[in-house]
Amino acid sequence: MKRFPLFLTMILLFVSVVHGQDYEPYFEEIDCPFPEDSIDVSCGVLVVPEDRSDPNSEEVELVVAIIPAANGNPLPDPVIYLEGGPGGSALFAVEDFQRHPLRQDRDLILIDQRGTGFSYPSLNCYEAEDPEFSSDPDQACYERLLDEGINLSAYTSAASAADINDLRIALGYDVVNLWGISYGTRLALTILRDYPEGVRSVVIDSVYPPEINSIEQGTEDALRAFNEIFIQCAADADCADAYPTLEDDFYSMIASFNENPPVFEYDDGEETYELELYGDDVLDALFQTLYDSRVIPMLPYGITLLANAQDDFDYQDGYDIVSGYWTAEAWDAGFTEGGEESIFESDMVLDYMDEVGGIDDSEGMYNSVECGEEVHFNDLDAALGVVNSAPAELQEWLQASAEGLFFSCSTWAVDESSAIENERVISDVPVLLVSGQFDPVTPPYYAESALQGLSNGQHVVFPTGGHGETGSAGCGGDIAHAFFANPMQPVDTSCVPQFVEWYIE
Repeated sequence: MKRFPLFLTMILLFVSVVHGQDYEPYFEEIDCPFPEDSIDVSCGVLVVPEDRSDPNSEEVELVVAIIPAANGNPLPDPVIYLEGGPGGSALFAVEDFQRHPLRQDRDLILIDQRGTGFSYPSLNCYEAEDPEFSSDPDQACYERLLDEGINLSAYTSAASAADINDLRIALGYDVVNLWGISYGTRLALTILRDYPEGVRSVVIDSVYPPEINSIEQGTEDALRAFNEIFIQCAADADCADAYPTLEDDFYSMIASFNENPPVFEYDDGEETYELELYGDDVLDALFQTLYDSRVIPMLPYGITLLANAQDDFDYQDGYDIVSGYWTAEAWDAGFTEGGEESIFESDMVLDYMDEVGGIDDSEGMYNSVECGEEVHFNDLDAALGVVNSAPAELQEWLQASAEGLFFSCSTWAVDESSAIENERVISDVPVLLVSGQFDPVTPPYYAESALQGLSNGQHVVFPTGGHGETGSAGCGGDIAHAFFANPMQPVDTSCVPQFVEWYIE
């Protein structure tokens, strides 16, 4: 079945047929697939084979956005940003990257990796949002993508690493700097392994190294992150005094809400409706909120308010706080954080993606990578063994989390990767590793594991941090910028906050 590119109606683009290893990376400038009025950016598309082992492979078109150095005089080695997920769209945040310190004196290059964002083909699974496919959206998406002629086994970290190296070559750079967050760190490590000659230095933040069996470890990682709230609050005299029963309140609330979920009037800003809140819903929200260091200081207050709620207002406020909608400053000022931009949210691009039917996250790419490279190295029984030793209030939630990817991969049949995708990467390229102590999914010990293979690596831990500390202007971004300036020198960490300033009402 012939595939037609996303940009056929946007540009007149001629590309020669790709033949195995005989091709040359091809980059064509295009109009950006989003409004450019308010931002300084140019765009292009990189054309590469879908299956690099097949001389008659279909092509994939990878959309690239280049943000020029703010000083107008860029250094010769740009920074290529590698989005997480797997499946996230880098271009989703293009507006916010305008303010990042890494573009101060280097061009900052964003690429929607194969299968993601504006790139073609997209492995977005709209079935996940369609009630028609609620019984098994993964299976429905898998079958549709196969019917479209997509080789789902070709969407791997190794293939994406080759794409990034091709981008470097096509743009004419001898070497580049890599900056990856979350899954982007695994992709960066894969590039270091396979194409070290093209890499000057690397920043990997919230490190997801291949040698970690993340499903087996995931249960302990979630428990560790939840416990970090209780440990750090108890160690702070003011927090301990304000919330003396925080841990007990938390566990009793989860048990109570799962057994008898409260029902209350909830206002989401657009409409008001009755919300039935289960304890597992609270755990889902709290897990995601631990990604964001800006809202972590509110969590003891939010947990306490929700656990002791007396009316609909208490339930609404407590749940909103636990869901990460409020910073301390916003709470005191009386407005929500949700209207402010972060490095991960661009209203301009989000609005345009909604308009054209684009999305910021590709479930199909996530499944192809995780099912091909992660699941078969993990033992579900080992993961469930940890679940059985966890607090009873959390066991059902932890079990569902551990089993989820195994269930998805039972219908998402792709080739299993070789053993190298479960091995530590060895490199002497200078690497800065960054972690947040509260990170629930890529905790600091993941970075410590990766560091063992990086002879010129250094690791910075943010004691107050979550997931993606380098993702915005501020201390994390400044440290990354300083590292790229002198990657063989120890970075100055004096800006790193050492203690959480817990919110006390």
